[in-house]
Amino acid sequence: MRKLRLVLLLVAAHLNLTALVPLLPGDPPPPWWVGGMLFWPFSVQTRTLIQGDLLGTLTPLLSISAAILFLMAAAALLRRFVPESWFQWLVVAGAVCSIVLQVIWFSGWAIFPLLVDAAVLWTVFSQPVTLRSLRA
Repeated sequence: MRKLRLVLLLVAAHLNLTALVPLLPGDPPPPWWVGGMLFWPFSVQTRTLIQGDLLGTLTPLLSISAAILFLMAAAALLRRFVPESWFQWLVVAGAVCSIVLQVIWFSGWAIFPLLVDAAVLWTVFSQPVTLRSLRA
């Protein structure tokens, strides 16, 4: 179960970082062997919830924040550089940033990242989760 949680955290971080480099108009979708649009859900042609400078400011802010928080949670899970007591808060904060980002850029391709966020949150709230229980 610990490995599944680690994979979910890494996939969640990846999905948020793809917002930094959205597909440009006319670009072909990523190849299927790297997940295609499923793992690269952002496109410049997507009709976003907000427009202009605010979008240009919020997208990198939310994207980088969510990715860093998920990677810090993964580091806590692996007992590297991050205190164990931060794990739940890092997961929740990362998921909140990610959900806000996906809602702003909502399209059919945003469903998978939202499902990943829901799965990450479920792993924290479904049962009392501590890092000791995850490592067992």
